[in-house]
Amino acid sequence: MKNFVVRIGIVLCLLTSTVLSEENTFLGPILEYKKDEFSKVYAFRPILYYEANYELKFRSLDILYPFMSYQEDNQRTQFRAFFSMIRYTNFNDYDNLQEKNFSIFPIIDIAWSGKKENNYFSLFPIWGTLKNKYGKEEINYLLFPLYLETKKKNSTNKHFLWPFISKVEGKYVSGFKLWPLFGYERKLDEKQLTVVKESKFFLWPFYASKKNMIGGLNLEETIYFPFYLSSNSALHKSKTYLWPFFNIYTDKISNQTTYNMPWPIIQYKKGVNIFSQRFFPFYSYSKSKNVEKGFYLWPLYRYRNEILATDYYKTKSFLFFLYKEDIYYDLESNKIRKEFSSLWPIYSKDTYEDGYDFRIFSPVESFFSKNEKIRKIWSPLWSIIRIQNDSKSSETSILFNMIKFENDKKNQKSKFAINFLLPIISYESEQEKVKFNILGGLLGVETGDEPKIRILYIPINI
Repeated sequence: MKNFVVRIGIVLCLLTSTVLSEENTFLGPILEYKKDEFSKVYAFRPILYYEANYELKFRSLDILYPFMSYQEDNQRTQFRAFFSMIRYTNFNDYDNLQEKNFSIFPIIDIAWSGKKENNYFSLFPIWGTLKNKYGKEEINYLLFPLYLETKKKNSTNKHFLWPFISKVEGKYVSGFKLWPLFGYERKLDEKQLTVVKESKFFLWPFYASKKNMIGGLNLEETIYFPFYLSSNSALHKSKTYLWPFFNIYTDKISNQTTYNMPWPIIQYKKGVNIFSQRFFPFYSYSKSKNVEKGFYLWPLYRYRNEILATDYYKTKSFLFFLYKEDIYYDLESNKIRKEFSSLWPIYSKDTYEDGYDFRIFSPVESFFSKNEKIRKIWSPLWSIIRIQNDSKSSETSILFNMIKFENDKKNQKSKFAINFLLPIISYESEQEKVKFNILGGLLGVETGDEPKIRILYIPINI
């Protein structure tokens, strides 16, 4: 009995080895192995997905994507977890100095590198410093919101009980705010003779005004909320009545005017290289130099056409995501470079220049049409039928590889298998050679230069 169990174990090991060496997948879509001279892929879906590209010196590991990921190349190493709330980055700059950053948002943020001036430490909300983040050169705080200090250019803004009390100091700037009661801020020119920037408010948001004469902007804003808002500068002119419903906006640079009467139901826009009109939810049309978009009976049908350099991108959808189609044209060759279409949740399809990837049952691909990792890691878990075809090979999988057909067009090889954990029936052919096996070689036959049969996994030459 013991010897029988040992023999069965040896046979199962041989079968498993055979499957893993001959098949790209094992246990349906759960296990996957691919390797060539340029790259390799290991997958244990949906837990683990590893891929490497030797030519690009790139490798990545995803664990329960997108919850945890690791990427590495010549210049950067980064780790992310829980939608990037936990993050580690190691970057080699142009001076070949390493800049490292570790953060657990929003609690911990630490940076250290070969340049001491870039180092900082933050333990929110207790105490810390941040540099070159959130639009500021430096941020310091203690027991936030009790005390917060931000620095930008030649000014320092100190907040006490943020956002209620703040004071601005600098070489050219000064200000004080007791929000929402009143506040002011003004900035002088370099000769400290003329006010070039000024803002103030009383009982925010009911009254506020702003002036900015820096760089010829000549901005003037006045707000009597919500009855009247006006804004005028060298770049634009805007007036709003009963915000946000009635608005007239003029872009002086592009010489275009937009009327919202009332927003968002009726809109009309006209100017150089642009025309737009909308009567929500029945109809909308907008056309500019590079973009054309609109809808009919929103959200029944929506479309967008856009030109980016030599690429022409078209997208359209019915009922948000029920049917979606994205097409990328190469204007130089006048060919479709890439295409995505889906009928939720029945199917989705990616089409490339020399092939396509078609999937039946596709519940999330419509929402992530530009996310390749969703297709690599998650799609095989629910695609009961998957067909992949290009100029070099084709592959058809039914019921998670229970029935699988592969065709190597380049080398004139084909494979067919019916699997249930282990291969029940397998068939391979290449030029003048054929292999046929039942239960992985329990019974089998092979033709060619060295014909043989298999009985109880034992090869017998004929």
